[in-house]
Amino acid sequence: MKTNYWFNRNRLLSHLRRSLCALAIIGAGLMLPSAEAGKPEPASGTFSPCFHITSVRQVGPDTIVTFSVTATLTGTLTGSAIFTERDVIHPDGSVTFQGSGVFTDQSGCGSFLATYAGTGSNVDGSESADVVGSQGTGCYAGVHAEGTFQGNLVPSSGDCDVAGAGTYNIQFHFSP
Repeated sequence: MKTNYWFNRNRLLSHLRRSLCALAIIGAGLMLPSAEAGKPEPASGTFSPCFHITSVRQVGPDTIVTFSVTATLTGTLTGSAIFTERDVIHPDGSVTFQGSGVFTDQSGCGSFLATYAGTGSNVDGSESADVVGSQGTGCYAGVHAEGTFQGNLVPSSGDCDVAGAGTYNIQFHFSP
């Protein structure tokens, strides 16, 4: 009889320990901060890029041009950006391009990395691209942004080899 009592008591204690451990793990998980992104925040406005040609080379029928790009942004995003862009100009005048660089807020509160890829026309000077933003600092810490931009080449002024003007529409998400 004593053995049976001892056996049941140890089983009960073992069951209670497992239950308390499970409750402690669940309780600790509930106390952790949420990893969900906040509500999307729209951003829209205009940009004015200034392209400086850094290299031009011919690869088969295509011309590859690399640019150093500085841009001024207004609207929801107000500040400047510095990009490196590579354009592939095809014989039919179509263009594929990609670039990356850093946007810095005018107020100095922070910056983020932006990458983009798109298509354009060397015939009519139009372009459109998808853009992604990440790796923010300061007021852009935890940022993940996705959106588009559209633009056109405009008469160059100042020291720009090529100039442009366009609009952007981006959705920003901030993770905790």
